[in-house]
Amino acid sequence: MNQEDKNTLNIFIQNQINDLPTILNEELSYKNKKFNHRTDFHIIKEHIDDFLNGDNINRYFVLPGLRGVGKTTILYQTYEYLLKEKQIPANQILYFSCETLNKLTQCDIFETINQFITEIHQNNLMTLNKEIFLLIDESHFDKNWSLTGKIIYDQSKKIFMIFTGSSAISLEYHAETARRMIRYEIPPLNYTQHLNLKFNYNAGNIGGEISNLIFNGEIDSAKKSEQKINNDLLNITEYNSIDWDNFFKYGGFPAVMNDNNYRTIQKKLFYSIDSIIEKDLKTIQNINQNSENYAYRLLKFLAQKFPGEISQNTLSNLIKSSSSTVNTILELLEKTHLIFHYEPYSGPNARVKKSWQYYFATPSLRHAINKNWGFSPMNQDEYDGVLLENLVASGLFNLKNNENHFDFDVFFDSLKGGVDFLIKKEFENPIPIEVGHGNKTKRQIINAINKYDSDYGIIISNTTLNIEKKDNIIYIPYKTFSFM
Repeated sequence: MNQEDKNTLNIFIQNQINDLPTILNEELSYKNKKFNHRTDFHIIKEHIDDFLNGDNINRYFVLPGLRGVGKTTILYQTYEYLLKEKQIPANQILYFSCETLNKLTQCDIFETINQFITEIHQNNLMTLNKEIFLLIDESHFDKNWSLTGKIIYDQSKKIFMIFTGSSAISLEYHAETARRMIRYEIPPLNYTQHLNLKFNYNAGNIGGEISNLIFNGEIDSAKKSEQKINNDLLNITEYNSIDWDNFFKYGGFPAVMNDNNYRTIQKKLFYSIDSIIEKDLKTIQNINQNSENYAYRLLKFLAQKFPGEISQNTLSNLIKSSSSTVNTILELLEKTHLIFHYEPYSGPNARVKKSWQYYFATPSLRHAINKNWGFSPMNQDEYDGVLLENLVASGLFNLKNNENHFDFDVFFDSLKGGVDFLIKKEFENPIPIEVGHGNKTKRQIINAINKYDSDYGIIISNTTLNIEKKDNIIYIPYKTFSFM
């Protein structure tokens, strides 16, 4: 690094130390109302307390997630906790965004931290004698971020680090980094988290109870919590009945939660998609402008189609590119967690060779794409049904990727007239799930229960106002499911 770049970096570091304490209130409040904390913040807080009490094993954390899910806010809240509650001096906390730094000089996390320790603390990694906290945002803009974290972890027990970045950074880390770092995926908000952040309402353990209902057929505790929550919401002055509908089509992201203008929300969500394609994909793989255009075309097609498997040959014909290019683009989009797929179920011994079904991380992202590019020729009822199926698919996806949850797999039923999803724990028969909208019959779920010898099946629909169990079918309202 030449002297000019060193000077630029030193000024940047000094400005971060001086300016961040003065902007915290603005960054962590809306209309003078302080933001609440996600559960993920409390997990980080506990680890910080352990670190300050002498436990220096767990001090390297990675928080992957889509743009807009609140990763930067978690870092700011962590900074505030350190500064105001733990009384850590501002010059012992360094927050910076690699994306911002990249605009001034090529972002090199290791060089930045070395400069910080050398210039601000007149020390080096090996001899550092005070606790230092590094909060590094958008770390995927430095290709060597994980190796840097490993080196710092190995050379100093005095440094506590948090790296955030696109969902893909969880796939990019250096092989030897895995046993040092702790990874917490930050998913889009479910409705429980939405209510907590927006209305300061604590829905308790409704998510765990719905999960227990789905996997074990136990409805009593979930039903009681559902009834309590519905009653509580009637008494929240700011809450109104359309909040869930807004969450369904425009929610999941704290960055747009307090915006009441649907047009600007849609634009912000689509801008996030733009940023993923035009910025994040390039940090995973060196792609050209044609590949970006193919990514947009694939997303447009996937957003407008009815749920169902689709072959890569069909997709390649649609975007006028090769099957291998389609495969590469789909893999890249999945690495960012903008989309994900489920495979067909073929029984206990093998998986059938059929195409996959693709879904978006949230219904709101799918809706934003359609609002931006125009809808396919569906009627309103059909379109709402597509979004609702995406809601269930993404809820199961986030549950499956929750590292505190047990292992299970999700499939789609590839047989004609099959149910929408099959969930399966190891050595157990699958549990069929049908997503209903309007007056759908229960024929499909009954057939699936008999075919797969399931103890019960689940219909997630708007046909009931509350959780119900009739014979061996459990009914869950959409709104209730979204608490999971």
